[in-house]
Formats: sequence, C-alpha cells, structure tokens
Amino acid sequence: MTFATRNIGAARIGIALIVLVLYGVAVAIMVNIEIPQANKDVLMLLLGNLGPLLGNIGSHYFNSPNKRVTP
Repeated sequence: MTFATRNIGAARIGIALIVLVLYGVAVAIMVNIEIPQANKDVLMLLLGNLGPLLGNIGSHYFNSPNKRVTP
C-alpha cells in the first residue's frame, strides 16, 4: 500500500462520515426545531441531495466487489 492509496482511503472514510453527520444533523433539526417556511425549502433541498449520496456510500462500503449490479 502506497502513501497516496492510504490517504485516499482515509479521505473516503472522512467524506462518508461528514455526509452521515450532515444528514443526521439535518434530520435532528427538522424534528426538534420549528423552522421558518423560507428556510424549510433549503433544508429539504439539503436532505434531498444527501439521501442518494447516503445510498452511494452504503453501496460502496457494503456491496461485495464480486457482485455485479445490473441497472
């Protein structure tokens, strides 16, 4: 394992953790805090964009590399 490969792997995990934290914070805010209508659209846009990204992260880390997924 080279230096660059190790750093790329650490960066992938770091980005995945950042996305998970952002999604969790956004959902916690939606549940616990009353949000003005003008700001609610921005938060829903954030959640709408982070949802598929969470799916990609899950498929990257939990899919078997030997399994081929057909569309």
